[in-house]
Amino acid sequence: MIVAGLITGTCLAEKLEVDLVVETLVKNRLESGAVGPRQRQATIRDLFNDAGCSIEEQRIDKNSGNVICTLPGQTSSTIVVGGHFDFADHGKGIVDDWSGASLLPSLYQALKGRSRQHTYVFVAFTGEERGLVGSSRYVKNLSADQKSLLRAFVNLECLGLTPVKVWTHRSTPALVARLIEVARAIQISLQGVNVEKVGDDDTHPFLSAHIPVITIHSVSQETLGILHSDRDNLDAIQFDDYYAAYNLDPA
Repeated sequence: MIVAGLITGTCLAEKLEVDLVVETLVKNRLESGAVGPRQRQATIRDLFNDAGCSIEEQRIDKNSGNVICTLPGQTSSTIVVGGHFDFADHGKGIVDDWSGASLLPSLYQALKGRSRQHTYVFVAFTGEERGLVGSSRYVKNLSADQKSLLRAFVNLECLGLTPVKVWTHRSTPALVARLIEVARAIQISLQGVNVEKVGDDDTHPFLSAHIPVITIHSVSQETLGILHSDRDNLDAIQFDDYYAAYNLDPA
């Protein structure tokens, strides 16, 4: 796992001291997303509660809101990790982006039993498909002090189609460099694949606020057509690649 090492530059041994959730639970959480769009927010809320996190909900409109789980650290220096739970009209939205959102409770569990320098905020965003509505509201509502304490935003987007990839053009170079270092240390394949032609993502509001960002994904030229189509369902996920993303993703 990566984010503590990205920010602190601590030794790899220290960075990787986490309590990984077993594959079965990660898979069950992924499969729990096979519900309609109106059930998604309640589902991610239940997953956080089951993982032991008391959540708050940031209302966006009368039908939806961001679901936020905070894990306090030894300092107020903050890392935000996010994925969106809404999805497009076609398909079940498992890849885009329940694959990212459903990992958040497992990342919380991996960290909660360990001493942490940073405070981690896990956010399941609503409204990404409607124009980054949830992430834009989240950033807009941050105070100047909160923004000054925010060290990075890590976006988990469309995981499990192929081995782990990073959107290098959109991501802060220092974070990409540290991600490469950690991937090598734990022998996980990592590629840089830019996805400008796919569209925007939830890093945009953070980047506009001058906050370092990184997007971790799995989209390739061959798998691009799965997104926003009827093929976006559980069958599209390669679980070994998905669990590898969990191993590499923030902590």
